[in-house]
Amino acid sequence: MLRRLLVLSLLLISAMGQLPSQDILALLQFKKGIKHDPTGYVLNSWNDESIDFDGCPSSWNGVVCNGGNVAGVVLDNLSLSADVDLSVFSNLTKLVKLSMANNTIMGKIPNNIADFKSLEFLDLSNNLFSSSLPPGIGKLGSLRNLSLGGNNFSGSIPDSISGLSSVQSLDLSRNSLSGPLPTSLTKLSNLVSLNLSLNEFTKRIPKGFELISSLDVLDLHGNMLDGHIDVGFFMLSSATHVDFSGNMFSSSSSQQQKFLPRLSETIKYLNLSHNQLTGSLVSGGELQMFENLKVLDLSYNQLSGELPGFNFVYDLQVLKLSNNRFTGDIPNGVLKGDSLVLSELDLRVATISQYASLIEVHLSGPINMITSTNLRILNLSSNGLTGELPLLTGSCAVLDLSDNKFEGNLTRMVKWGNIEFLDLSQNHLTGPIPDVTPQFLRLNYLNLSHNAVSSSIASVITQYPKISVLDLSSNQLDGTVLAELLAMPTLQELHLHNNYSLALLTFHLLCQGLKVLNMARNNFSGSLPTSITDMTTLSSLDISQNHFTGPLPNNLPNSLESFNASYNDLSGDVPDNLKKFPSSSFYPGNTRLHFPNGPPGSTSSPTENSKRKPINTIVKVIIIVSCVVAVFILLLLAIFIHYIRMSRRIPSEHTTTKDNHRRAPPNPSGHSHYSWSPESGESFTAENLARLDVRSPDRLVVKWLREGVAKQKKEFAKEAKKFANMRHPNVVGLRGYYWGPTQHEKLILSDYITPGSLASFLYDRPGRKGPTLTWVQRLKIAVDVARGLNYLHFDRAVPHGYRAPELASSKKPLPSFKSDVYAFGVILLELLTGRCAGDVISGEAGGVDLTDWVR
Repeated sequence: MLRRLLVLSLLLISAMGQLPSQDILALLQFKKGIKHDPTGYVLNSWNDESIDFDGCPSSWNGVVCNGGNVAGVVLDNLSLSADVDLSVFSNLTKLVKLSMANNTIMGKIPNNIADFKSLEFLDLSNNLFSSSLPPGIGKLGSLRNLSLGGNNFSGSIPDSISGLSSVQSLDLSRNSLSGPLPTSLTKLSNLVSLNLSLNEFTKRIPKGFELISSLDVLDLHGNMLDGHIDVGFFMLSSATHVDFSGNMFSSSSSQQQKFLPRLSETIKYLNLSHNQLTGSLVSGGELQMFENLKVLDLSYNQLSGELPGFNFVYDLQVLKLSNNRFTGDIPNGVLKGDSLVLSELDLRVATISQYASLIEVHLSGPINMITSTNLRILNLSSNGLTGELPLLTGSCAVLDLSDNKFEGNLTRMVKWGNIEFLDLSQNHLTGPIPDVTPQFLRLNYLNLSHNAVSSSIASVITQYPKISVLDLSSNQLDGTVLAELLAMPTLQELHLHNNYSLALLTFHLLCQGLKVLNMARNNFSGSLPTSITDMTTLSSLDISQNHFTGPLPNNLPNSLESFNASYNDLSGDVPDNLKKFPSSSFYPGNTRLHFPNGPPGSTSSPTENSKRKPINTIVKVIIIVSCVVAVFILLLLAIFIHYIRMSRRIPSEHTTTKDNHRRAPPNPSGHSHYSWSPESGESFTAENLARLDVRSPDRLVVKWLREGVAKQKKEFAKEAKKFANMRHPNVVGLRGYYWGPTQHEKLILSDYITPGSLASFLYDRPGRKGPTLTWVQRLKIAVDVARGLNYLHFDRAVPHGYRAPELASSKKPLPSFKSDVYAFGVILLELLTGRCAGDVISGEAGGVDLTDWVR
């Protein structure tokens, strides 16, 4: 009997030894929350069959054991999808490290987080955890690393955070935390790195961070912090990396002359960009402020004045001062000084707000040479730099000189080399592209658009082995497009639009890696090459406003996301895979191109038509007779009305009004019968005209030009032909002109626009049409006018609009982009005030015009 009891006791003890431990039960409970484990790292490993003898599952993936207890759970970068309860880990009494970063795990920080007494490392970054931070988080006295970045935590930081007395790294970035920063953060005496960026924190930064001697990184960028920048922090801080960018900091009144008097010697990286800082960088002692920096970013502020020389700033590697209000010349030292280690310089200027206010704030002067052997990235775009292009570019790999006033030809590029990114767009460069031995062996981006580059495309471009983006649009190129250009294996984007004189040779090779091809507004003709169907990666194709004929290829790639073939002479049926695009991708133009089942958006179908009952023959006869009688009556009525109007016409009336509903005046020479086809787009003269052909469905407006308005016949014909080629939804198209044998016979024909002039709806005058325009309508009108002006200037180089004051006083006015901006500003004033720019308005000093009245 005693022997049986002994055996039973041993069996019971053995069975108890095999029961799952408390740690194992906690892990299995966590496993239940995993919904998707693409690699099977957890689901295939965490099971009862692999429990070690001592009760700790050290063979489970991601589990670290120490003395029979779970000491660590590491599940980073596994693409796990789960909804878990982290409170189960409080049962792991010896847990030191819990890390499950870069997954898709939902949950929250448990209220019993204070029970994780042994925890030293907690990383839940880049998941979907939410809710607020519990106050108990401040009781983790052993925690040295807390990383909760990249989640959906909200609310404020609890004041109890000061209880993290051992924490060295604290990352709460990329959440939705809000409220002011608690002063308790400054009591974390062992803190080395604090990252609170990309949240919604407000108000001022609490004082005291400069007293944390161990602090090395302080990142607060991307919040809504405001107030004056704390000069004391920058003078006394021991940090090396400081990022306060993307906030609303401003300079105090004492900092208006110089925004910072001095910087701590320890700060190596300083980013104050995207704030509201003012003041100057030049106010004595500026070298001492920059001498220890390696990276300085002050871009997107309101700093002004001239730039310092930077001659003896030996450690500075990256300098970003873009989008401020600096003036004067670019310091020679940053472009030529071999003593500097500067590798990146950004001095570009944002032009939208400045042009809107007509205030030019930018750097100016010429750049003769760039000889620095360390400078790799140089961005001087959107300034007022003048003269010819620099003769040398040093070691620059990225060079952006776009939107300046450089002039001359491109021959200076012959001595440039090692460039990988080159943007010279929106300057005044002329002449051909140098066709010399290729030196751009590393070039992958080339933009020469919006210049006056002429002649044919140089064949040397086809020898650039790494070119991926080529933009030659809005120039004066002519000749034929090289077949080799379209066969370059590395080319991904090709922009040739707005050259007007380019033609296309027949070819069979097309770059199969091309993604964007824009050939709009040129002189391309013939049928589209069938090899275009081999461009399987093409996502955007624009061949509009050319002279292409024949059918569209049936097998254009399905990868197309943008397509435009309007204003051509294509024919046949639209292929099935192109029917997903709107009708504006095919029309206007292409009158012989049609959809087999009707145009896009049509609700009718052949099936529906076949179901209609046939109409009785007698009914058909009655309808036809009725239509004939009605047409005859309308014709007699039209003749009668025309006779009445002709009898009331005043002989001295020579011009039509601004209202597009009125008719054109008669020809005073008696040659009132002349012919011209609106679709031809050609001009006409008196010698070959017979009658006006009104059979076209287009409605036209005839305007009689006053004496003194029209120029000489040759110059007038040249401008008329230029305007006739314009096609834009916000620009009235010129359809033709008539130059009669006498000086009074000058007519222009344009498209009929309904319901009339903007003046008839805007100005508060008798006869105004309809109610007052709403603000939404006025905004849409302003946007459409801006688009039309942008097209006239940049795409057609035709300034147009109200005459600016400097042009009114000039003997030979030369309209420009600035005068276009003035004209647009006058339109905006009219839209805002409802007054006409030509009205005389009563003011303090008597009658003034609209612009002076607004001032």
